[in-house]
Amino acid sequence: MLIMRYNGGLGNQMFQYAAVASLANKLNTDFYFDCDFFNQRYSRPYQMDIFQEDKREIDGFKYKALWALRRYVKDNFFGLNVYREDDFNWEERFDQIHDNTYIYGFFQSHKYINEELIKKLFSFRYEPSTFNLELINKIHSEDSISMHIRRGDYVQKKRYASVYNHLDFNYYSKALEIIADKVQSPKIYVFSDDIEWVKENFSFNNCPKCIEKKAIVEFVSHNQGASSWEDLRLMSKCKHNIIANSSFSWWGAYLNSNPNKMVVAPEKWFQKIQNNPRDLYPDSWILL
Repeated sequence: MLIMRYNGGLGNQMFQYAAVASLANKLNTDFYFDCDFFNQRYSRPYQMDIFQEDKREIDGFKYKALWALRRYVKDNFFGLNVYREDDFNWEERFDQIHDNTYIYGFFQSHKYINEELIKKLFSFRYEPSTFNLELINKIHSEDSISMHIRRGDYVQKKRYASVYNHLDFNYYSKALEIIADKVQSPKIYVFSDDIEWVKENFSFNNCPKCIEKKAIVEFVSHNQGASSWEDLRLMSKCKHNIIANSSFSWWGAYLNSNPNKMVVAPEKWFQKIQNNPRDLYPDSWILL
């Protein structure tokens, strides 16, 4: 049995689920989750129920004690193996994990993922609303491009603002130029946690190909609160994707099943160059 500790928002939860599910499949064993993160005073809710009906939650004093003492625990805790992620990048030693292991970290790399398995597991449980279904049908019939701009805690919280790279509009203009150059009639769907700010501040006039090809822009703002995860499904239905340094839009692009998709991603995820990922993106993605 493998046990993964959940941590973070939906995108992070998906990475953690994908890593442990892929490993458990390889080892032919079962896996569960320490969900105590959601019982603490954090703003991030459990959201994997959009895919999985079974929470696979494991409870017990041993796991609470292990987490409380994690700074002092090396690789074993009362007969339970312990694996702690040490690096943001893919760690080869992850493949050496044995059964009966408690695992914690973020595991943000496509190299941890059994793509075929995870795309089956990450099928949405709920049917889209009437409006979202109409939008999906439009997206399928167009040269659709999702563009995700993340602000929120990246600009509002000092501890995040000093860590994550701030993507300027130059990044998005260049990304749009790359994709618009390759498609006939670009239709740009803009997603953001601060959509009104984007409407007021972003100009598509810096993308000559968008102007030349008379690109149409649509701002997606109707999925709010408990239904905000629906933007993930909409992004995954677009033919091409421009992502932010956000695990949410990373997954929107990864779940895109278009075999000819173009995905543009930021090469610089964090402000400090030494912290930037080497193994986060599939090789086919275009980095700017």
